[in-house]
Amino acid sequence: MKKGTIVAITGQSGCGKSTLSRYYSSKGYTVIDCDKVAKEVRRLTDCQIRLAEEFGFDIIVEGVIDTKLLSQRAFATPEKLQKLTDITHPFIEKEILDRAQTAFEKGQEYVFVDGAVIIGGIVEKHCDKFIVVVVEFEKQCRRLMMRDDIDYDRAANRILSQTPYSDMLKKADYVINNNTAVENLILQGELVLRQLTKN
Repeated sequence: MKKGTIVAITGQSGCGKSTLSRYYSSKGYTVIDCDKVAKEVRRLTDCQIRLAEEFGFDIIVEGVIDTKLLSQRAFATPEKLQKLTDITHPFIEKEILDRAQTAFEKGQEYVFVDGAVIIGGIVEKHCDKFIVVVVEFEKQCRRLMMRDDIDYDRAANRILSQTPYSDMLKKADYVINNNTAVENLILQGELVLRQLTKN
């Protein structure tokens, strides 16, 4: 197995990590979006069967998972939510590692993995470096409100339910501050990239 460097891009919702990921992608790097992978693995037959056995075969409609119905049942109790995690996470982990391996075999030395719950999750142990994108709480709330068309309370509650920055920063190799213009985010991202690739 060829090994390169897996770099996590993490931070809470609305911090700007997706913007940073798009920038690295535009530079030719492989960027793996954990949220997209999570959605994609639910199309896999093996994953669908496991989910149907646990949550009911009526969650599959014409070969597609009814995510609304699955969510209703999974979030009904903490035990059911844990079952969802137990079923889907091995598929997500395998898919991320497979994609990283493919990139390394093509000669890429660095692969970026974008996700809000990397630290404390299944992917953390596979990451060699961690970039944490931080933003002030009020700015973060406003960005979420605009992006997802939600009110302040929902935005705040979503942020407060996520891994706190205090925990993320303990793992951070690089910290990017996204309190100003997007150009400044990109500039910091480029500086991090140069530090990464010169080591």
